[in-house]
Amino acid sequence: MWPVIRMLPLLALPVVAVAAPAPAQTATAASGWTLGNIRVQGLVRQTAISVTEQLPFAPGQTIDDEQIAQAIKSLYASENYDDIQAEREGNTLVFKVVERPRIGRISYKGNRQIPSDLLTKGLNNVGLKEGEPLKRAALQGVINELESQYAQQGRYDAKVEVIQTPRPGNQVDLEFRLVEGSPAKVAEVRIIGNSVFKSKQIEQAFDVKSSSWRTLLNRKDTYSREKLVSSLENLRTMYLNRGYINFAINNSQVNLSEDKKRVFVEVNVSEGEVYKFGKVNFIGEPLYGDSELRKLVTIKPGTTYAQSRVTNTTDLLKRKYGNNGYYFANLQVIPEVDEKTRTINLTYLINPGKPVYVRRINFSGNQKTEDQVLRREMRQLEGALASSERLDLSKLRLERTGYFKTVALETVPVPNSPDQVDVNVRVEEQPSGSTTLAVGYSQAGGITFQAGLSQTNFLGTGNSVNIDLSRSQTLDNYNISFLNPYFTVDGISRGYNLYYRKTKINEGAVPQKYTTDSYGGAITFGYPLNENSSISATLSADNTTVNSGTYFSQYARDYLVKNGGEVISQTPYYLDTQNNFVPGDSIVANPDGTYAYYRDATGKIVASNTTGATAYPATRQSLSSYRGDFTTYNLNLAWGYSTLNRPIFATRGQSHRMGLEIALPGSDIEYQRLTYDGQFLKPLNDRYGMRFYTRLGYGRDLPFYKNFYAGGTGSVRGYRTATIGPRSLPYFEADRGLTLANYPSDPTFLEAVGGNALIQGGAELYFPLPGSASTQQIRPVIFAEGAQVFNTDSADFGYSANNFRYSVGVGFTWLTALGPLSLSYAVPLKTTIYDEEQRVQFEIGRVF
Repeated sequence: MWPVIRMLPLLALPVVAVAAPAPAQTATAASGWTLGNIRVQGLVRQTAISVTEQLPFAPGQTIDDEQIAQAIKSLYASENYDDIQAEREGNTLVFKVVERPRIGRISYKGNRQIPSDLLTKGLNNVGLKEGEPLKRAALQGVINELESQYAQQGRYDAKVEVIQTPRPGNQVDLEFRLVEGSPAKVAEVRIIGNSVFKSKQIEQAFDVKSSSWRTLLNRKDTYSREKLVSSLENLRTMYLNRGYINFAINNSQVNLSEDKKRVFVEVNVSEGEVYKFGKVNFIGEPLYGDSELRKLVTIKPGTTYAQSRVTNTTDLLKRKYGNNGYYFANLQVIPEVDEKTRTINLTYLINPGKPVYVRRINFSGNQKTEDQVLRREMRQLEGALASSERLDLSKLRLERTGYFKTVALETVPVPNSPDQVDVNVRVEEQPSGSTTLAVGYSQAGGITFQAGLSQTNFLGTGNSVNIDLSRSQTLDNYNISFLNPYFTVDGISRGYNLYYRKTKINEGAVPQKYTTDSYGGAITFGYPLNENSSISATLSADNTTVNSGTYFSQYARDYLVKNGGEVISQTPYYLDTQNNFVPGDSIVANPDGTYAYYRDATGKIVASNTTGATAYPATRQSLSSYRGDFTTYNLNLAWGYSTLNRPIFATRGQSHRMGLEIALPGSDIEYQRLTYDGQFLKPLNDRYGMRFYTRLGYGRDLPFYKNFYAGGTGSVRGYRTATIGPRSLPYFEADRGLTLANYPSDPTFLEAVGGNALIQGGAELYFPLPGSASTQQIRPVIFAEGAQVFNTDSADFGYSANNFRYSVGVGFTWLTALGPLSLSYAVPLKTTIYDEEQRVQFEIGRVF
């Protein structure tokens, strides 16, 4: 019997080891012999033919031990076997193999930080797939890599275990059990060698921070390798922007506590000396005059060197070339350091290259939206010179539509055409509307039943369609509108609107003591003045019928009487000699013509024929209900300007809108109403930002139901909706000589009637929800806002700085399938006896 020739694979080395066969083990010198037959033992799924096909020899050939060793090595390379032995039995070569088990099922348990689909993708990349042979070295490499990934996240106590469960047919199931642990906390950040910046200043610029009460919510004290690298880059930037060009980080060390729960970061730095800017020169092929290029230079000789100014100047120069077709212009900054004067001269080597044209614009990701809807927003045209400015503007306009969650533009050089590029536009669509059958609630309107269709991108055409059928405790609203933003190819829009609205008196929800019944329609045309501004004109017809309630205000009654209103019902009541109000059905006449009544111990009025009745003289009056019917033909002129990057939850830009509403001649009443709405958003960083907003209004000869109101969500939170501003007595109280000054009842009983002028504004700090990096689905805010509604024709409710109402608070808005959900808690900072506080306010669904 010849000795066994056997080769065993090495154990897999951690992370980077590759399985390799060991040298052949033989007890005799190699000698040639003629191979008669080949036999394979131990096969389960493989066939003998599949084995012999991989051998470098065949029966009838002369072989030796070296060739057998090479054959074993070749079989190991197939990665189908865990063990291979070769024995000679006469002229027969026998291979005894142990097949690797094939992977049956792969499952995961405990993985929250790494999604299962990413784990599967990673396993596939190293050949670990269901149905494939189990590669133990690759499996160990995956385990090591996962533990390394968790360590980079600061999860030093993470553990990865793979349970292998044998199955019939030489199969094995793999279950990855991951104990991800928790990120280590930064116990201390220590800076050594710094004198220019204090350690506290440096740590403020760090993304990784030591634990304190300030990190309880933002969790910036959790350690990760990525955070440390970013922090060190921020540190380098701080020094480069202060002129320390030789600044160096000598060492950054992370020490881990024994329990693996805390890390100690130590950074050792060398600051160097301060350098200043010298001259700036342009060489190469600038194409433009020296004076024209210097207009874009933000560097001043003699000032402290700042890398940010160099980068800013480079970006401005590249943008100039890119805007004029030199899309691939190459600008290199060559610094020349003068150590004696510690100045840095900068030379820009400019190679503009050839003008680049756009061959094609390709769209992808728009499964619903038609290509033409995207193409009409593009300001970069096919066949035109490529322009950085026009490409950026195209991206912004696509984002402003609100149809897409993300928009990405990529320029791809055309093969063999150095002067051409294709522009690939990738979009991710988001819901641009909803079909609603819902029940909502708001404190201003109570329970709302709603059915409707709202689409700003109807069937992918870019047209807006809105059908709203809703009923609540305070309002019935039926509205149909349609808008084509590109009625003509040059961007003129046209829209239609038909509506019917009916308000209801709800003593517990709204302060007004009258109802309006309105129907009408409108047609609107809009015209873009430029990329950011437009004008529009709307012609509308409206019929509004006003019906008063029992406690109709004097202010509204006087307007109806003056403008053709009529009394539709009367209910008698009496005023006794003390001017007390007595309901008509509690009065009994005496023979002498006076009226007798009395009140019992509970205050109830009892008729005079009851024993103990006392007679008092009284005057008969009437409670009247009024109605007014007004038909108006209106012209609405508007100007709008917007640089907001998104229509909803914008993060930067500003918007302004001015509107003038005029009741045209031929209307039952004539009035003018001017409004202005504006907002400005300023990002503070990638996560936080400020929003400032205002609303101004003024009207002349306004009907009382067109007055301005303030208070509540969308105005000044913390005050009950539409309660800030002028108030009026019930008309029957005014008829008996009472005034606001001597009105004896609860002041909040007085009706809030609004005014013809409004000043309103506020500021919000918005930020992501703790644990989330985005503010696009839910946006928490801290706010301060104020308003005043006044009447320029009233001595009692004219403008006064003392009449402003203010509040501060916190809140959030969440975009849900039913519409926006808003919740706020606000504290009014100034109140009078007329004000009604409502600190917690919320609404779900359609806002009325």
